[in-house]
Amino acid sequence: MKKKILIFVAIVAVVLLVGVGMIGYGLMNDARIAAACSVTRLDDGLYTMTYKGDYGFDEYLAQGGAATDAEMAQYIAAFLMKGFGAPATPDTTMEYGCSSFVVRNEHGNIFGRNFDFDFGDGACKAMIVKTYPDNGYASISTACLNFIGLPADWAPDADMQSRMSALAAVYLPLDGMNEMGLYVADLVSGDAEETHQSTANPDLTITAAIRLLLDKAATVNEAVELLAAHDMNSSIGTSHHFAIADRSGASVVVEYIDGEMFVTPTDVVTNHYLTPGKKEGVGNELSLQRHAAIAHKCSMHPSMSITSAMNVLKEASYPEYTQWSIVYATDACEARYIWRANFDAKERIFTINDL
Repeated sequence: MKKKILIFVAIVAVVLLVGVGMIGYGLMNDARIAAACSVTRLDDGLYTMTYKGDYGFDEYLAQGGAATDAEMAQYIAAFLMKGFGAPATPDTTMEYGCSSFVVRNEHGNIFGRNFDFDFGDGACKAMIVKTYPDNGYASISTACLNFIGLPADWAPDADMQSRMSALAAVYLPLDGMNEMGLYVADLVSGDAEETHQSTANPDLTITAAIRLLLDKAATVNEAVELLAAHDMNSSIGTSHHFAIADRSGASVVVEYIDGEMFVTPTDVVTNHYLTPGKKEGVGNELSLQRHAAIAHKCSMHPSMSITSAMNVLKEASYPEYTQWSIVYATDACEARYIWRANFDAKERIFTINDL
């Protein structure tokens, strides 16, 4: 769980000269302005935003995507900020210990997810993002705003410039579910192996891959096909795997080993490799223990309620590391959030189809 890794290199940098300059472009009725104005503070470090309309993702894919976070940042600055912005390169060490699981019952599937990262002396900032693209599925996702690379005292709702910078969160989801019941979450795997595929396929970074699946995939099979049709490129200098599940009950982990993509059926994902072969089980003992404990709970309660699922996340959490905990429910098409492991607090509920 406590492996040091570098934060996303050169992710978005969209901070310079944004707000007033955007108005000069006559964009007051633009989807970007509406999304920026929707930024709302929910708690210390926790915000929400709704983006309805075109955020340039189809154009991003059509021009080949991006092989690095810096390249993606340049595209975001050009499309969302009309060129007002420059890449930042934060250099911060972090520790991880995320968990993801799926349970099924007669009311639909439930997906549970803890995002565990140690931000050292800094506090986590996160954005719950609801997107309604012109050419894709509506979804709820969660972005870590620390990965934008802005100053520690930056607040997304401080002024119009800050709000425009916050639009980058659309391209930075770390987990989410769309209106079709497709769920995806990024977790660090078991070692520092980076993936940098290089073929004629368009390029994706980790968060761009999640945005692609939320916007374009309705099933696990469709998600796997989309990933196979793109070149994956690691972020934060380490390995990653994707937990993916859908409304039908299908559930897999997608991992990358020696530049090759592998798909393995599983209901539980933590921070070690699950692909059969030379790397199976590579990770750390705490990850293996969390995986076994969550799998046992899920097997004992195959018709787990949302409340029970949140209790599983509570038991798997680390008060000093768990930044957010989410239960996604396909039947209600909703997400229930607990912020910073405060499981005694009232859950925040967000429904996709309430625009």
